[in-house]
Amino acid sequence: MKKILLLLTIVFALGATVRAQDSENPWLIGVSTNYVDFHVIDLSLGEQFTNACWMGNTIPGMIRLGRNINKSFNASALVANVKFEPEKLNLIPLDRTITGDKFWKYGVQLEYKFANDYLLNETSWFDPYIYLGMNGSSIDEIAYLSSSMGIGINIWFIEKLGVNFQGAYDYNWDFNDYMHYSIGLVTRFGKVKDQDGDGIIDKRDLCPEVYGLAEFDGCPDTDGDGIPDNDDACPQVAGLAEFNGCPDTDGDGIIDQKDECPQVGGLAEFNGCPDKDGDGIPDHLDNCPDIAGLAEFNGCPDNDGDGVPDHLDKCPNEAGPASKKGCPLPVIVPVEVKELIGFNTEDIEFEISSSTILKESFDELDNIVKIMNDYPDTRFTIYGYTDITGPKDFNLKLSKERANSVKKYFTNKGIDPSRLEANGFGIQNPIAPNNTREGQAKNRRVEINVKE
Repeated sequence: MKKILLLLTIVFALGATVRAQDSENPWLIGVSTNYVDFHVIDLSLGEQFTNACWMGNTIPGMIRLGRNINKSFNASALVANVKFEPEKLNLIPLDRTITGDKFWKYGVQLEYKFANDYLLNETSWFDPYIYLGMNGSSIDEIAYLSSSMGIGINIWFIEKLGVNFQGAYDYNWDFNDYMHYSIGLVTRFGKVKDQDGDGIIDKRDLCPEVYGLAEFDGCPDTDGDGIPDNDDACPQVAGLAEFNGCPDTDGDGIIDQKDECPQVGGLAEFNGCPDKDGDGIPDHLDNCPDIAGLAEFNGCPDNDGDGVPDHLDKCPNEAGPASKKGCPLPVIVPVEVKELIGFNTEDIEFEISSSTILKESFDELDNIVKIMNDYPDTRFTIYGYTDITGPKDFNLKLSKERANSVKKYFTNKGIDPSRLEANGFGIQNPIAPNNTREGQAKNRRVEINVKE
């Protein structure tokens, strides 16, 4: 009895630790109690059931060891023992008189499983099968051969521990036929190949040589980004699924490994680098990244178009050669022109305390316009002055207005205003004493000079 209890304990322990799928646990062992019903060959099927002679009830009466061949087939070997009462058994017509009380059966059987992923899921708790078998049996130490055909059901209730029911018709070649029934416990076990030791058998492991995770079918996720290494284009660096596991640190839609500026958001056309000034030159190649410029000057502007970029041009708003650092060459004007203009300016007269030019001065101004047109590359200053009579602020304002009035006269005659610089200085720079009327008259003037 103790041996029986020990055997049952082992069976339960195996059932609690084995894995779920048949293909992962190819071995099966069952311990059952079994019964045998001998029938008389010449009785009808109905009479055989009404005249049944049940024998059995030994514990354990049958031990069955099976091996999974594939998803659909198992092969099993069994040993069964039945104890019966000869007196009761001899009441039915038998081929010979029975004197012993032991019946032994040794057999092999081929089982077709319905839980094979074709008809039922391989992991189903309901696991029916049909089988054919060849057996050897003995009664009174006389051996007989028989063949069997039967059905069975495994019902798995925890992991791989279950209950087995099995029933078969045994055709005995040299003795009476019989029905053989059994019920007991069954479990599956067996060690399968898992070379990386991750708990996922190789046949189900997409990465059988590398330790991995069950959620990724045995493949690793080294960077922990939720994308298994076998699908991750950047397995060593956490990234995004939309980029096949590669990172985009600056969030510009260009993965870091293709981004020349991975820490700064940029444009695809510049391989992920920015162009803040929008001049078509990426900032890392732009010497003036905050000001739109030209490619020929590495992104720097040249406002005056003289071929000298503004940051090297000392006169960025006036065209000039590089030899003069972008400043224009001085215009050489004949001395007589300077003297002529200076002479004419003495005759420019205005209404008293006004910037209105008197008509008598128009001819003189027209002569200066002609000189300006004859020397189109020259530029001129127009400076207004007053005497010391009157308020100082009034004189300064009047001098500026008179200078601008002359400039306006010239521009109305077609002179480019960029060639003219007008300003007023009030009582500054007198050319004669202000204590006489003659001196004051000379100091009330507009000077026009060639700008060197």
